[in-house]
Amino acid sequence: MNNSLQLRRQHLRGFNNFLEDTTALRNPQLYKTFGFIEGIVFSTLVATGSTLAGSAFAIAAITGAVSIGLSIGLSYLASSIFAPKAPKPEDVQQSVKNPISPRMRHYGRVKVSGPWTFAEAKGGDFYKVLAIGQGPIDAVEEYWLDDTKVTLNVDGGVVEEPWASTGTPIGSVVQIKSRLGAATETHYSELASVFPEWTSDHRGDGVASLYAKQFASGQEFYLSRFPSGVNTNYRLVIRSAQVKNPVTSATEWNDNAAAVIRDYVVHKDGMRLPESIVSTPLAQAGWVTAYNRAATNIATKAGSEPRYRLWGSYSLEERPADVLGRMMASCDGRLVPTPDGGLTLDIGEWQEPTVTIDESTIVGFSEVGRGRDVLTSANTIRAKYLDPAQDYQGADADPWVDAADVGDRGEIATDMEFIMAPSHSQARRLMKLAAFRANPSWVGQFQCNLGGLAAFGERFVRISFPKFGINSVFEVQDFRFNIGEGGILQGVTLQVQSMPSAAYDWNAAQEEGDAPVYDETEVDNTVPVPDAPTVDILAGPIAHLSFSPSPSAILSIEARYKITSSGTWNSIPIEEGTTTADSSTLVEDEEYEFQLRYVTEKGRAGDWSASTVVIADSVP
Repeated sequence: MNNSLQLRRQHLRGFNNFLEDTTALRNPQLYKTFGFIEGIVFSTLVATGSTLAGSAFAIAAITGAVSIGLSIGLSYLASSIFAPKAPKPEDVQQSVKNPISPRMRHYGRVKVSGPWTFAEAKGGDFYKVLAIGQGPIDAVEEYWLDDTKVTLNVDGGVVEEPWASTGTPIGSVVQIKSRLGAATETHYSELASVFPEWTSDHRGDGVASLYAKQFASGQEFYLSRFPSGVNTNYRLVIRSAQVKNPVTSATEWNDNAAAVIRDYVVHKDGMRLPESIVSTPLAQAGWVTAYNRAATNIATKAGSEPRYRLWGSYSLEERPADVLGRMMASCDGRLVPTPDGGLTLDIGEWQEPTVTIDESTIVGFSEVGRGRDVLTSANTIRAKYLDPAQDYQGADADPWVDAADVGDRGEIATDMEFIMAPSHSQARRLMKLAAFRANPSWVGQFQCNLGGLAAFGERFVRISFPKFGINSVFEVQDFRFNIGEGGILQGVTLQVQSMPSAAYDWNAAQEEGDAPVYDETEVDNTVPVPDAPTVDILAGPIAHLSFSPSPSAILSIEARYKITSSGTWNSIPIEEGTTTADSSTLVEDEEYEFQLRYVTEKGRAGDWSASTVVIADSVP
């Protein structure tokens, strides 16, 4: 490792570069998108009043909104080709040597590592600083060295002894400390005391981080303690971002889906919409309703859990629509405008609709039919979710299968991702809804007169259309304004599909399915210990050792001996591939101990065997 001042300065510059805000979301179209929504809301308010026909302002607002919406759609389509890749749960657990990596932000409970912002060796010790993600985070719950969970003492030393065989005192092999990423942080004084270039200005404001020191180790112990060497992966299980509770207004750690989405919508590292848009009276009421729905306890096989939680990470270079899409998919959510110009969240829960669309409202229809066509239907839903039992990584949920339909038509599968859903039960409930949406009894589009405006912002409406024998509850998939000549609002078009209450019923015993079995195996990476050698005293006297061959081509055998009372060991050379060795001349009538051990090709030594004790009698 190069210890030059120039290299250390490069590391420090790398840390500062990481702190520069170069990869945050910068999407001016977002503001136009939500300006579009607000324009529609205002227009709707005017349209439902007594001056609809004469309101030139309403007409202009709606017409302008449609044109903006079209330009946004084309822009979104073009940018989707070059969309940054969304981070998988396992991606954020990797530590990489890249101080200018895009920043990450985390919600809920996640297991994470991060890019190196400093790495240097001095005096045989190795020092490392990792940037975990945007702060502040709420707490660090667990520390992991590679695949070993460790506990730290007050000084950051490891309490337990995974290196007990080396005889190393507790806490003298690794030191770990962390910062939560407060707005004004404190630097790592342990690092500054060794590298003067790391000053009190290297605080890492707003960035959660980890400091690790791997103490100098002798060659025979180093790989036993650090099999990955300087690339030892330090990971943390954290309670991540603190978010505002829309019910209590408290800002604290919370994994409720509504609280997480609300935070992302207004956060400076999220969509950056003004707080005012989610705080109008009707919008606030909607967020409270969504929060309470997400917090409702749902039965599981093991007991119960909140209906919808969100755990996961996003990169600040991702498009906000992609991040929001992951969140919505994992909680059956949708953002909806409110009549007072706000924006709120609707989380799916069955409720009898208050709006009925009937023949007095319907003026036309298209694509009305029984169910979906074969290209868009599915009888098997496969999905991935976030499984804490699988090391906080993605796992395949038990598929949702309509066995009868599979028997009739064969398997027609669709793959989905609920990668921010942190339980198998939550994933299966979402899969059930997806199955109903893939196989509705009715689908279609209905053109309505101005009476259809009553469906604006509604998730469920009842449609009564005797011509087709329809009198069912439908879920609104799309709501469009119909603009006529001169910019006159003539009505709306509803794209709908039937959604029965059974889709939201839940029987954990029958429907939760079986979560995947945790398939991690315990791997014994220790070097085996050989049996004690067989020792015969030959003329000289000398000791003749016999032993079993090495169990592996990568393990060589070493031997040693000493006078029991002296405590000084002497080595016995062993030729490669042999199973015997001879000592040098011994002292007659002294008691000796003889031991063996295996050593890997990289110099990692195992423990010595038990001693074979013999007396060096004279041989006639």
